[in-house]
Order: sequence, then structure tokens, then C-alpha cells
Amino acid sequence: MAQVLSIGRSANTEPFIPNISHVPPLRYLRSPSTYPRYLMKAPYIAIENSAIQEEVKVPCSRRCRLRKQAGLTNRWQLPDQLGSDFLGKSQAFKAVRAGVVNDSLKRIMTADFPLYVHEVEVFCDPVPHLATSSCGSTAPTSTKRCVRLPGSARPVTPEDLFHYHSRGVAQKIDVVLECLGSFWELHSPYLTKSRVLTELFTSANKQTGKTVSNSPDYHCFSSSDKPHRKCASPLSQRSSRGRYRTNSDRQLHQPRRPVVLKLNIQDPDITRDALAVALQNLYFSKPEVEVREAAGVLAAAAELAFQALFQGCISLMMSSISASTVCQFHYMACKYREEALLTACERWLELNLVPQLQSGIHLRNLPHDLLQKLLKSTRLFTFSEYHLYRTVLYWVFLQLNPTVQIMPSHSSILTYFISLPKKSALLERDVGQKYLALFQSLRLHGITANKHLEEIQQINLLPQARLLHLFTKHYYALQSGGDVPYFTDFSTQAMRFGLLVDREPQYRTETISLYGFFFELKAARHGESTTYSFSMKRLKYNDPALSFRACERHPFSLLQGREIRYEIKVQSTVDGKWQIFSTGVLSKEFGVTKKSAKSQIFIVKGLSLPIYVSFGLVFPSF
Repeated sequence: MAQVLSIGRSANTEPFIPNISHVPPLRYLRSPSTYPRYLMKAPYIAIENSAIQEEVKVPCSRRCRLRKQAGLTNRWQLPDQLGSDFLGKSQAFKAVRAGVVNDSLKRIMTADFPLYVHEVEVFCDPVPHLATSSCGSTAPTSTKRCVRLPGSARPVTPEDLFHYHSRGVAQKIDVVLECLGSFWELHSPYLTKSRVLTELFTSANKQTGKTVSNSPDYHCFSSSDKPHRKCASPLSQRSSRGRYRTNSDRQLHQPRRPVVLKLNIQDPDITRDALAVALQNLYFSKPEVEVREAAGVLAAAAELAFQALFQGCISLMMSSISASTVCQFHYMACKYREEALLTACERWLELNLVPQLQSGIHLRNLPHDLLQKLLKSTRLFTFSEYHLYRTVLYWVFLQLNPTVQIMPSHSSILTYFISLPKKSALLERDVGQKYLALFQSLRLHGITANKHLEEIQQINLLPQARLLHLFTKHYYALQSGGDVPYFTDFSTQAMRFGLLVDREPQYRTETISLYGFFFELKAARHGESTTYSFSMKRLKYNDPALSFRACERHPFSLLQGREIRYEIKVQSTVDGKWQIFSTGVLSKEFGVTKKSAKSQIFIVKGLSLPIYVSFGLVFPSF
């Protein structure tokens, strides 16, 4: 691997060339690009079948050993053909096919710039000139981490992107904004898009007009302070003819310098990158913002009172909600009271909390109050009650382990909870008291699988009294043919199961088991149209849809008929808007005959992917 040495800080030294372990000493290297070109051509030369047409000359010396090494082996870097060396040829093909270069090699050379790039520590001037903001190497007052390219005058900073667009304007710079430790060169005609900048500029012009007869230099105006004394006030300057010019003479011969505005921003959501994007949008007819920086730019637009950019960020965020952005967008919507964005984020979470957000590290960013609200929502989609319980379990794990950067496997999370002290349940301790309301919002009576119940018991999360009450309910329902005691409200007590239709083939089935009764849930599209049908059917013990493994260790009820209350709910987009279609709460006695085993077929037209189908079931007591 390459070893990069530090660069001297003297401005008069020659361009630096790194000392790499497998490169000859500097005095024997003819040009900086010789070895990178050889390094790139070596694998292709090695696998050629014909004679080498172009000889690659590599500097060498008798006094040093030239070791050609890159990647895992140095065989394919030999300057000659490999011939019958099949192992070496295989390694050469592997090197040619490799599409990704490791970060160490990227720092040494790239295909677009086959020279050396070094990450070094240089000195940067914290107060740049008005014309350019450059890093200096003399008389430093502070240091910062910079990445310097060979031949580059200064490192790439956040404001460079802004200056790239602002300096393309033919008009002369007449405003300089001092904000977040940087100087931003602006043009007054473009400030009208921002109410804050317009007010600062107007106030600065009024103050400058009062003092312009005393000084031709630029004046400073702050958003937090009152207009203060001028920044520079030389009384006179000697002219080339040997006499002193008065201030009035200088006003006629020397143009006014830009007005400096100071804007103090205390919002931690506004970074230099976000401010740079916001200021460069002053020069665009339409907002141009990337999704990854939309939240920061929204905060900067609100601080600058840049209404067009603010609305552009809101529109972009509403159309770009995903698992990695929904929590941040929801936070910004609450901060600036944007009801439309807030509703869109909560609607996305109701549908995708379990399918998408459950398995990602971004689940930790979900606020406690918002998760509590989602669990109580009647529109929440889940594949089963166990999936929802596991989502809450993952969220609690991430809150207790804030340093975790990658979502662990399910077995690792279970191992963590099992390793906790056994003296009392987690929710009974001080650290877990605040999570108790979340698990009280879950419908744990809908978790009936034996292995899932054993898992809940092993992790020692719920209090023993709650576990005893849960197991007692299951035993009673199993012995009484599925009767659910104390049933009062279908919307809060129904056991939920879900199907997600999001790709081809647009046909989904799922087999579920409840207290000895087996059901098949079905969602299917009619031909090539946008019409879908949804239904459920009771299965007999000898039904082909049931495998031996599915019911080998499960009880099977032989009741000829069982009354069940159910609801089929479909959520999908119609003409770009989310809509909910429901059968309402229906009651039917499911038998074992072909006609009595099927539910009512629910047909919906005009749906588009993805389609979220929820089945709610309740076994009422006789």
C-alpha cells in the first residue's frame, strides 16, 4: 500500500511527489505519471496473446529493488506476457474485470487524473479577500483540514459551488454576505428573492448613504446589531502626482467597494453546504435541490425568507419520502408546521413502518410519540401482529444501543435481551418504564404461534403478570373453539394480517392459523386490467393448500361451522391520491363445504401498485 508523507508548507518548494514503497526513489523517477500509466497498462499487457507492441519502461536502479505490487498479488504486474502461467493469467483477468478501486488507490491516482492526490494538513485563512476565498500558507491564524489537489490554489470548500454560479454573472459584485464563518459574494438584483437579505441590504444602503462623505470604503451591517462604524476609514491617500487627494476626489476616481452584510444563524440544522445551495438558488429561475440536502436547504430557505426555495423543498420532500428520509422530513414538517408534509410522512409510515422501516438503521430516528401514534392508528399496515411486535422490539434495542451503526440480525437482538439481568423484566425497571405504553398498544393476543410465544417468554421483556394473562387467554380460546373473551371493539382488538402486492406476479396468497382454524387469504388481479379481487377461505384438514409441515404440530378444529367477524381493507393510490376501500365489519359462519367456506369477494377497480391489503379477524364468544 502507498505511504503518503506530509507536504511542506513552504510556497516556493517544488510540487510534492509521494514516496511509495513499491516505487523507486524520487531521484530515479523521470515523471510523476510514468508509474501510474504503467500500473494501469500492466494487466492488459499481461493477458495479451500477441507480442508486446509497446514497451513500458519502468525506471529502475541497481541500488534499489523495484517491487511491483498492487491488490492481493503482484503476478499480473510483470512487464512480460504470462504465457502458460494460468494462475497469473487468471489473476490478470480478475484485475481487469474489477470495477471498484479501493480508497487507498483512489488517493494515489484516478483514471481522470492520473497523478497524486494527498490528504494533508494545511493552513487556511479564516477571513478571505472579497474577490476570492483562498487558503494561504503564510501568516496563518487558524488551521483546518483540507484536501489539496496538485496545482490547485486552494482546497474545495462549500462556498466554491456557490461561487461557480455567482461569478458567472456579468454584473460586478456589490454585496458580500458574512455568514457561518464564510464570505459569500452576491449581486444586489438577485437579493429580491430573499426578504431577509433585501432588508439587510436596504438598511445597509441607508447607513452607507449617511457616512459615504466620510469614507469610500465598504461598510458593515449586521442582522443582530445596529449599524456600526465603518470597517476602514483612511483619511487621505497620496496621489501619483505627489499631492494628497481628498475624500471627494477619491469618490470620483475610485468605485465604491461592496457592502458587507452580517447574518448570524444559530440554527444547527443549517450547515455551510445547505447555505451554499440556498444562496446559489438566488441565481436560478427554478429551485434546484438534491434530496439528500433538502432538509438543510429548507432550514436555510426559512432563515433567509426565501419563499420560492422553501416551497420547492417542500414539494421535493413530499415526492421523495423513503425509509432514509421520512424521519428527518417529519421533523422538519413539525418544526415549520407544514401540515401537508407532516400528513404525507405519517401516511407513509402507516403503510411502510413494517415493510420497509423495520429492518433499517433509520428506525432509531423515529420519535417515541410518533411511534405511539402509529401503533394506535386504524390504518396501520402489518403482515401480522408478531411483525409489529418485532418492529417495536427493534426500536427499543436501537434506543438502548445508540452507538450501533448497522442493524443487527434478529438472533443478535434476541441474544442481547436474553443476556439482560433476570431479576425483573425490562419494562419493570427504570430504564424500560418509558417503553411500557408502546407494548400496551400492541395486540399481543394476536400472536399465537408456539415459537413466537416462547421467544417472548425467553427475552424477559414483559412483566410476568402480563405474560400469565396472555397465556391464559390463549389457553381459554383454544379450549373453547376460538372464543375471544372480553371482546368489545373490533377496530382495536381484531387480529390483523396483511398482503402486499408491489410487483409481478400480481397474485398473493397467505395461509394463517388461529386456534385450530386455517384460512387462506388471497389477492389477485383480473387479467391485465387494474381490477383486483380480495377474499378469504377456510381450509379443511385435507386441503391441498395445507402442507404436512404446516399442520403437523398444530391443533385442528373439526367444528362444522364457526362464526367469524372480519373486515377486508385495501389501501392504494387512485389518480395519484391514497384512498382506502373497505368491506366494513362483516359476520359470517365459515363452514367446511365449498360454498360456506368462502367469504364475500371484494372487488376494487382502478388500483395501482403498491397495494396494501389488511384482513381483520375476531372470533366472538357464543
